[in-house]
Amino acid sequence: MSRTLFVVPEVVTLPLFDDGLYWISVKKGLNAGEAQQLAQSAFTRVSPTGTPEAPGVAFDLNLEAGAFAKILIYLVDWNLTDATQKTVPIDTPKAKREAVRALDPDVFAELERVIDVHVEARSREKKRQNGSPPSNIM
Repeated sequence: MSRTLFVVPEVVTLPLFDDGLYWISVKKGLNAGEAQQLAQSAFTRVSPTGTPEAPGVAFDLNLEAGAFAKILIYLVDWNLTDATQKTVPIDTPKAKREAVRALDPDVFAELERVIDVHVEARSREKKRQNGSPPSNIM
């Protein structure tokens, strides 16, 4: 079996909450550019510290920015509705960003939780396929 060298865009649909009435579609995996964007999303500043003999680096983090970036990068579609029961469109980057920012904090937390579970499951699956021992991280 040959190794896949490029990410093939795939989407999976995941249920939200316990009743499954609402769902989100997310990217199955990220390409290199998206992974780097996500990895750097929480850093607001990286600066050198210390002395030439004992150099160091200081990081300023914005975890909120990282959480928003994760959702915005992974999220492809959803069926979340507004007060009039119409699906809120997220068909442009601006519409998606504004819609995600307007979410109820509990709904935002649920999107983040579901995406985190998806990412962890995908990571375990890739490790099994590559013959690595499974992680103990739940």
